[in-house]
Amino acid sequence: MKKVIVSTKENLDYGTLIWIYANNRKVYRSSKSINADTPFHDYDSHYMGMVEELYRDQEKHPILFKRMIEQSNRVFGVCLTKRRNADGSRDMKVVFFPDWDSVQDFAEDTYPKLVKAEVKRRKEAKQQWVERGKVFSEKKKMS
Repeated sequence: MKKVIVSTKENLDYGTLIWIYANNRKVYRSSKSINADTPFHDYDSHYMGMVEELYRDQEKHPILFKRMIEQSNRVFGVCLTKRRNADGSRDMKVVFFPDWDSVQDFAEDTYPKLVKAEVKRRKEAKQQWVERGKVFSEKKKMS
């Protein structure tokens, strides 16, 4: 399992499954989140582009992807976090796995804990946003 920050044109949701074929270096994604009970052939596929389009750091990532792809005919990834850059592009932190069994182990053991933590983080961020809005609104009324 390797965590890599990739750059995408699309806005991928938390837990989105992506995969890269070694023979043609094409990248696909599913519209579903990873699930331990779902076999790989049940995921829909949407073409995202070539693997070279995924990385922003031209020095580090090509070597990393090359090593991963050389070890397997298909490399799987699960999107964990996303951030918007100043130029409007999006970066995703993706955990990559060399085979489907590793992905299912991750989906069974680790992913449910990460989802709970992400839901909690989002609720806290929303609450902070609401509180800041209330403070701003009250300041506006007083002036």
